[in-house]
Amino acid sequence: MTVADVEHIMEQWAPTWISWEKDNVGLQVGDPSAQVRRIHVCLDVTHEIIDEAVRVKADLLISHHPLLFRPLTSLSTSDPVGSMILRLARHGIALYSAHTNLDFTRDGVSMTLARVLGLKNIGFLAPLKGLMAKIAVFVPQGSVGKVMEAMSAAGAGIIGNYSHCSFQINGHGTFLGSEHSNPVVGKAGVLETAEEVRLEMICARASAPVVIEAMKKAHPYEEVAYDLYPLDNVSTEYGMGAVGDLEHPQSLGKWIGSVRSKLRADVVRVNGSGPSRVRRVAVCGGSGSDLLQAAVRAGADAFVTADVRYHTFHDAAFGSMTGRRIALIDAGHWETEHPILPVIAAKLEQACSQRKERVAITVTQRKTSPIQVH
Repeated sequence: MTVADVEHIMEQWAPTWISWEKDNVGLQVGDPSAQVRRIHVCLDVTHEIIDEAVRVKADLLISHHPLLFRPLTSLSTSDPVGSMILRLARHGIALYSAHTNLDFTRDGVSMTLARVLGLKNIGFLAPLKGLMAKIAVFVPQGSVGKVMEAMSAAGAGIIGNYSHCSFQINGHGTFLGSEHSNPVVGKAGVLETAEEVRLEMICARASAPVVIEAMKKAHPYEEVAYDLYPLDNVSTEYGMGAVGDLEHPQSLGKWIGSVRSKLRADVVRVNGSGPSRVRRVAVCGGSGSDLLQAAVRAGADAFVTADVRYHTFHDAAFGSMTGRRIALIDAGHWETEHPILPVIAAKLEQACSQRKERVAITVTQRKTSPIQVH
């Protein structure tokens, strides 16, 4: 298995095109063609994590937070980031980072957090939209299957757990080829009418150029007529945060204790006023306080996230933005994200097993949060 193979596995789950536009995700250090026999998984890249990777003889380090987030002006041992890049290169360890794309995908950071906290009936708190496009192409009847297969292989026609999804309408196409044309049907200079099918398939906007190229290669016509429509549909597969229900309602105090225990949090910060009992809960791993109103609209009694600002606690406590009080719980950035690490390992192990690849996968047990509580 190569680094590029692992990239493909990760991006089938958390494609880079759904990441925040200012994020830097994907392969950060290394050769895509390098062989991978051992993978080490972590949240943050630090010198201690690199020590672990060297100790377990890892060929690839997978992190949630990118090491390369801002452009480098130099690469030297005097710079903290540069020194770590040079160490990885010296030991032949590649680095791949899945950040906001892992936050936004199904079974990613927030949905994992929801499961760890015991929530059921989990869905996205704020589903993403505007990610998809529809391609409509006009195909002679005898070539519809070939074109549809080519578009499907390029990534079109996937809706939830279904692939090869399309809609087809029979109709008549007309065309008049010039003297320089070489029509598949009819003759140049003669107005022709052909039995055609309007074939419609959806795809990610980011993959539309690849799908269109595949469609054109499979299409028999010299000139292919097609339409590309941007869609504003709400995604079923990608979104921010998660929301779900506790199997049994609990007192707020008891449940906050459970949150602290399950997330290995030294301390949690909570607004001073909220409901006495908790049933419905919203979560967002990492910095998610901007989703407070979405949590209220979802009917949540409590919202667990991190990096909450002072005035946002006021908004939750007094309902000044939302009109309804909610228990806002800041459980810590590392604390709300580290549950994803064994999930990454499990996804990789399953994919390697399916490919019959022998790859050892280890997960750091080190708490890499730079924050200490005294």
